[in-house]
Amino acid sequence: MTFSKHIDENIRDDQIIQMYFDRNEEAIVHTKKKYGKLCYSISGNILSDQYDVDECMNDMYIAAWNTIPPQNPSSLKLYVCKLIRRISVNKSIYNNSKKRDKRKTVSYEEIEAELCAIFDDSFADDEFALKEIINDYLSKTSKEKRVVVVLRFWYCMSIKEISEKTGMNVNTVKTILTRELKRMKRFFEKEGFYK
Repeated sequence: MTFSKHIDENIRDDQIIQMYFDRNEEAIVHTKKKYGKLCYSISGNILSDQYDVDECMNDMYIAAWNTIPPQNPSSLKLYVCKLIRRISVNKSIYNNSKKRDKRKTVSYEEIEAELCAIFDDSFADDEFALKEIINDYLSKTSKEKRVVVVLRFWYCMSIKEISEKTGMNVNTVKTILTRELKRMKRFFEKEGFYK
């Protein structure tokens, strides 16, 4: 691949997406420049091995190239974050199921345990409905609580990292997460989202 030496710092997402549609390989360079650090952080919070993170990052760029088109995301940022998160979670599951990673993959396993302790396994299989009901719930919470929940369960940040990012003390973050997960379960039950 050959890329121009001059990368436009102010390029918009829709322009990058158009590059994917035009099969212009600079789309990958712009995606990396704009969202590489964020995606690396998400993957690093899920996986414990830097080699695995690097591999997932490469897989994410390939996935973006192979799926845009036909996909035409309204937000490139959210699209690549979703890709890297799914790829990294799948890598973590693979590593753990094959006992390949002897170290503890703290972030994702902790989150999975937290969710399993609050929610049972009877969610409906409709991913779109799940996304809609979570968004509906989050839209009805305060910004402070919403930020904590999203940082924990979307960006896979540790409680300590959330505390540092938000300026809240660790106990406040823990309390918010515990209460919000319980409230979310009640909200899901009320909305009939359990089978």
